[in-house]
Amino acid sequence: MAGNHAQSALATYEAIGKTYRRLFHSGMMDIAAERAYPTPYANSPLLPMLILSLARQRVAPKTSTTFNKEYDYIVIGASSEGSVVASRLSEEPCVTVLLLEAGKAPPHLTDVPGITRYFYGTDLDWKLKTVPQKHTAKALVDRQVLWPGGKGLGGVSMFNDLIYSRGFKKTYDEWAKQGAVGWSYDDIFPYFVKLEDNRDPEYLANGYHSVGGPMTIEKPGYQSPIKGPIFEAAKNLGYKRIDPTTTEKTGMYDFQGTLRNGQRCTPSKAYLVPAENRTNLNIVANAYVQKILIEGQQATGVQFEFGGQTHQVRARREVIVSAGTVKTPQLLMLSGIGPKKHLQKFKIPVVADLPVGDNLQSFVAAPLNFQLSPNIPTVEERLSNPNNIKQYIHNRTGPLAGAELIPAVGFLNGAKGTDPTAFPTSEMYFVEIPQFVAKDETNLKPEVFEQIYGPYANISKYICVVNAVQPKSRGTVRLRSVNPYDDPLIDPNYFAEPEDMQVTIDGLKVCQKIGTSEAMQKVGSKPFQTKIPGCHQLSDDEDKYFECIARGSVFPIVHPVGTAKMGNPQDPTTVVDPFLRVKGIKGLRIVDGATMPIIPSSNSNVPQMMLAEKASDLIKQTINCPGYLKGYIPKINNYSTRNI
Repeated sequence: MAGNHAQSALATYEAIGKTYRRLFHSGMMDIAAERAYPTPYANSPLLPMLILSLARQRVAPKTSTTFNKEYDYIVIGASSEGSVVASRLSEEPCVTVLLLEAGKAPPHLTDVPGITRYFYGTDLDWKLKTVPQKHTAKALVDRQVLWPGGKGLGGVSMFNDLIYSRGFKKTYDEWAKQGAVGWSYDDIFPYFVKLEDNRDPEYLANGYHSVGGPMTIEKPGYQSPIKGPIFEAAKNLGYKRIDPTTTEKTGMYDFQGTLRNGQRCTPSKAYLVPAENRTNLNIVANAYVQKILIEGQQATGVQFEFGGQTHQVRARREVIVSAGTVKTPQLLMLSGIGPKKHLQKFKIPVVADLPVGDNLQSFVAAPLNFQLSPNIPTVEERLSNPNNIKQYIHNRTGPLAGAELIPAVGFLNGAKGTDPTAFPTSEMYFVEIPQFVAKDETNLKPEVFEQIYGPYANISKYICVVNAVQPKSRGTVRLRSVNPYDDPLIDPNYFAEPEDMQVTIDGLKVCQKIGTSEAMQKVGSKPFQTKIPGCHQLSDDEDKYFECIARGSVFPIVHPVGTAKMGNPQDPTTVVDPFLRVKGIKGLRIVDGATMPIIPSSNSNVPQMMLAEKASDLIKQTINCPGYLKGYIPKINNYSTRNI
């Protein structure tokens, strides 16, 4: 097999012109590393050509192995938010910026949209788990839900679902009502359009989108065989096609993705690669921050491990934490900022007694399983088919271009039915899944997995999952130990509030109607005959049946927020003020989803980038470089906030 790979690589090299040979040499160096990931291409002779075609778009910026003793700003975490804020601050030539990332640059293959799930559980993933859940996860190992999180340049955007979704006006206006002054929908809308380079004319025409921003937005280059029937079935039930960024919120979203010419578009690619040659920006990967240095009530720098040694670097102006909703509170608590009693338990000197780690909010989805006609190839067959690989190499279309093989997304409101102007209560995803995803991502007990999915191992299948868009349940993040390398204790407290369960039940009923509809019979859609243990005796049209599913098995959607809540500094439940400054500590800000008071009713990646764009302007207001133009906000034609 190795000889075949070498012959194929040589033939590929001879076939390409001199223009791309430099890129090919770079790709050749990566081939062994790329083969180490459990993708469908680990043993494919087409891998060298696939890498070459991907290398024409840079996946991540150049990084450095050296750094100075001081910078004006130190950004912790090259997450979506960290990538944005580091790039934006380094636009100011009179300041210096150090960006530290615990992970590495992602491999080229992460750019292939259709193989997202193959990178879960690898060295690009923090591989987190919740604590055992009281109200769900009965069929999971130790009742623990897996929490994938990105560890590398770009954070979770390296392997997220790619869905472009902003959330809804009502949510952001509630942020402002709760004390996050300056964060109402009217305040933050310009930052959504600032970051966007939308390439679909049908969406641009409605006046809610823009062009010219760093993040490219376009539709996936693949239409699943079940997409048409899903939308037909939903239409027959009364659900319209909508663009949820407009006044219509409930219905089916023919979604756009964070894609560029059929490849994944991450904030690392969009913001950091264009900035990588700025002399005032230094990006260091594989740098694990252990704590924030604080003298008195002033953040003065960071301590981190790099190259097997411990280093300290000072910040002349600010330390900016963008480590994510789980790692940010862990780092703050290790640095003495958090609930007093909890810190004292670990004998950590208390610098600021703040409710760090409280207010955790996260999506969790209950799945319904369906099989498809034997005539429809499985996901594994489609992704590994040499003709499909060649098609993607040639024109970036086909199954490899599918956004994680999600053919459809819907926003539902159980009480108001199909009214497109109603604020949704739940989100519904249809996901075509490989067999290994059902096994590895659900954390089902082995015997339960075999019982449910074993009979369908070689059959094309999909799941319909539902999550509440604004769960009422609140959880916590707490320290496991004082060791910064120990994962913290994550308790999302799923389904603690009965309303979350009822919303999920209502959404699963819609899933059931669509999956068993006449339109879906065109693709042979049928519910699995195998069920979660304890649910067999229940009729599949009653609430107790759907509740049984949600209590037994859940699918990790995640998108956590809230563990360093933003709001009025006089509010004892807040950690940061509306300028994202940590209360009582000078020179320390948090710029990530941890600051969101309420989950933004959607996938959180795009709202997090919005937050980082606005945060960058807030910070820039304190910088006085010669010729600095404050707060550029693009004007958008046809924009009105009325009735949104």
